[in-house]
Amino acid sequence: EERVLRHVVLKADVRDSTRLTRTLMEKGLNPASYFSLNFYDPVNKLLAKYGAQKVFLEGDAIILAILERAGEPELAVSRACVLAREIIEIVRGYNELMLRSGMPELELGVGITLQEAAPLYLMDGERQIMISEALNESDRLSSCNKRVRKKMESQAGPFHVYVFEAADVSATSEGGPKNSEDSILSYNLGGIRLNQAAFRKLEQEISLVPLTVKLPPSLASDKGEYNLSIATVPVDRDIFRKIVVRESRVPRINLEEFSVQGWTDRTYYEICTDPAIYAALEKKKAAKV
Repeated sequence: EERVLRHVVLKADVRDSTRLTRTLMEKGLNPASYFSLNFYDPVNKLLAKYGAQKVFLEGDAIILAILERAGEPELAVSRACVLAREIIEIVRGYNELMLRSGMPELELGVGITLQEAAPLYLMDGERQIMISEALNESDRLSSCNKRVRKKMESQAGPFHVYVFEAADVSATSEGGPKNSEDSILSYNLGGIRLNQAAFRKLEQEISLVPLTVKLPPSLASDKGEYNLSIATVPVDRDIFRKIVVRESRVPRINLEEFSVQGWTDRTYYEICTDPAIYAALEKKKAAKV
């Protein structure tokens, strides 16, 4: 096989799986079947399409990887973005069916991380165990702070990823030494978040065109300064998918009042998943025609 140059890790993390499992059991249903039918099996069917491989299952989370080899098209990050968006759409479709049947929904958060090197491996018999810093970072990007979720759930609007820096670090750290990372609070509910390395690689893989589109108003949308870009990703010879990428600054907030106190130099990146954004694109395209 050709030498692996770099790799992308995608983590799709299910929210509140313990509560979900308990709810299903109280209804006399099989949680294992529920997760297989609505999450594991549909995702498994997508792997070959995107050249992805399953690294492992971590409880209620799926960790996938796309390896970029010498001599192959350098599209690992953009394909991971389209794969993540398709996972979100599949789960959203199943959730609509579940709601009609009075069943609980699956809630996801997805993190995508690029590492500019081949992964390392340990061996458990004949089974490979991937060792990569991208695994830990994708876990952080897919996470959702419970305190921030309570504040944001009713005002997130068309975006599903937000990152804040708490003005008071002591309000976020729970014992132990305090550092700058203690003050970073993430919101990711049905969203896809990229690390900076993945975003920079995405800019090299495909053409990101600045986008101006009228979105539904929301309180949270006004909490950040953001730029939207649109791009077309080649998935197969005759298959192309559009993605909308959001680049936003991290605001510094008063956690108690949840008000913006200023702006940091940090940025974060989201692959937009909300149907309203893509519907607005189609509306704009139809108006031009």
